[in-house]
Amino acid sequence: MITTMNTTIMNTSTNMKISLIRAAMGSLLLGGFLHSSFAQITEQDSAQDFVQDLGSSVVQAESPAHAILEGLREDDDLKGDKLERAISTTIAETIKNEPDVAIRSMGPAAARPVIKGLSGSHVELTEDGAFCGDMSATSPDHAVASEVLTAHRLRVLRGPHILAHSFSAAGGVVLVERKDIPFDDSSSDGAPFHGYVTGYSESAQPGYATAVGANASTAGISLKGELSARRMGDMETPDGTLKNTDIENRSGAVGAAYALGRFRFGASYRWFDSDYGIPGGFIGGHPNGVDIELWKRDLTLRGFYLPANDVRDTLDVTLRINRYHHKEFEGKKGAVGAEFAVNQENLRLEKLLASLGPLFGIRLGAELERRWIEMGGYVFTPPTRSYAGSAFAVASMSGWRGLEITVAARLGGAIFRPHESVVADKDAIEDRNFALWAFDAEFSQHVGVGKFLTLDLFRTTRAPTIEELYNQGPHLAAYTYERGNHKQDAESGYGSELEYRSYGDLFTWRAAAHATYFLNYLAPRATGDTNWSQLLPIYQVSGDEAFLFGGSASVETAAERGIHATASASYVRGMYRNANSSSHNDSKNTWSDMPQIPPLKFHGELAYLWEHVRTGAHTDMALAQHKVDKYEERTPGHITFGLSTEIHWELALARYSLVFRADNLLDADVRNHLSRLKSVMPEKGRNFSALAKIEW
Repeated sequence: MITTMNTTIMNTSTNMKISLIRAAMGSLLLGGFLHSSFAQITEQDSAQDFVQDLGSSVVQAESPAHAILEGLREDDDLKGDKLERAISTTIAETIKNEPDVAIRSMGPAAARPVIKGLSGSHVELTEDGAFCGDMSATSPDHAVASEVLTAHRLRVLRGPHILAHSFSAAGGVVLVERKDIPFDDSSSDGAPFHGYVTGYSESAQPGYATAVGANASTAGISLKGELSARRMGDMETPDGTLKNTDIENRSGAVGAAYALGRFRFGASYRWFDSDYGIPGGFIGGHPNGVDIELWKRDLTLRGFYLPANDVRDTLDVTLRINRYHHKEFEGKKGAVGAEFAVNQENLRLEKLLASLGPLFGIRLGAELERRWIEMGGYVFTPPTRSYAGSAFAVASMSGWRGLEITVAARLGGAIFRPHESVVADKDAIEDRNFALWAFDAEFSQHVGVGKFLTLDLFRTTRAPTIEELYNQGPHLAAYTYERGNHKQDAESGYGSELEYRSYGDLFTWRAAAHATYFLNYLAPRATGDTNWSQLLPIYQVSGDEAFLFGGSASVETAAERGIHATASASYVRGMYRNANSSSHNDSKNTWSDMPQIPPLKFHGELAYLWEHVRTGAHTDMALAQHKVDKYEERTPGHITFGLSTEIHWELALARYSLVFRADNLLDADVRNHLSRLKSVMPEKGRNFSALAKIEW
């Protein structure tokens, strides 16, 4: 796997950081001429002789390395100019306009992606292919411990390749590519030293973010360094300032790689510190709000072998050692209300084969994981050791008249060993073991020039989380009293997705419909009861039959110059059948709406492209959400409008970029249905943002 890296410089003084951004802006504005900025990307994919102009990119299928559909999906990734255009405060906010993606949030810092209505442990975040290592999946007040400004590429993984990372075929995987181990350390022009400086600022959450990175190579040794910092104030909304929503992040990474014949060895160390607020002072919230302080440390060791007969047939071994610590203070550095410490090790082995008989694009792998989690403060979950192991396989083959079949399977298990604790319910201290298996079969038919019809059939599963099994108490920052169920079985379900893609000279468009039936869907549900000692609503984890279905569609013009238009829409609906929890009185043969399901959303953009300049207008819309669970609040719809301009040019061996964006120009009242704060305050109001970047 060939990898190039970023680096980010963190300044400790506010004035120094503002000066850095001003200097970057000034350097950008000194550029004397414009040079080509909208580059073509060539992907070489699979076993059929298919060459199709895709507008801004070309997919050429000559050698059997990937399925064609997988190559086309890679073209949907956020990278380069497309990523710079979308950059925002968090990973979730950056990818929010992707099809089937929504945001679960509890303020601007605590935001996480939702895919096809599924959140939490259904959606895995990875950094350079390994688990992100935070606790963002366990609660809406927990932030993703990852800085979006230093990402090279963001990808929402779809289809059978999900099973190379997760059992949750119904959900998805968000791949964050950082290239911390610099196996490929050269720039696009082959220079042995290259780097970047990036600055970002916005008005709806006043402050800045900055990042600096550099790579160098000599005598077979490659090095990477990166530092970043983010400091942003309270969020401004149409109804005023939402207090205690400030963010302060600091992160950095160092990496090294060495080439020895056909072997590659590398190591990296990444650190991330964050201090952010969760607002309070209203009914259901903490009186003084909650201040969350966390840190994460990742040590990654990686090696792979490139065979002489075919360098694509790599053997890759990765060991990641992760340490995570998280404190929740009642008010600004008051008493510690909750504390979490996680030690985790993950070993991943993967073998790639370009072809083997009729098969191509083969991935064979195995993962072993050990995790130890301890909790303190007012957290009523026992310290628990967990172990997980799995093996996976993905392979494609060509069939009759343009048919490609990709099949994936993942087999494994999870073991939980809770320890007795004075705060935990002793009756709930029970060892649990889970056997897990998932599969995915995708049939993609080439039905015409640049046209594909795809059917995906899958079985999805996942083990319950520690919190879903053993938690028995309040979570003050999340405004809930949460009860797990140590008798729960593993989640399981079956689903399908039908997708059509068309790549033409004028338009590229896709449409998809999906459905998943869960035999045992695990999620906390509001019971309607209240824990009166803490005035918190009680949520009970239950395993229920559930049915999720929906669809998405997108269209984009293929023009590289002149008028460029794009539009996308997504919809999902979720329903429960005969809830197992005694607190739900649904009769056996009736269905009720699931909570926390996003409404229909639409995103559209109309732009004009010159050789080096792009300017346009965009709109975002969401319908009202009235399909809600029994104790869930309805949410009104909204529509917003915005403008953007971006400029790219090259001068003196460097590439310069400026991106200006104005969002929610009419200061509309936007209520995110998946936000725990929607009844208190709307989302960001009118927002002006600027990004400046120099690459050399």
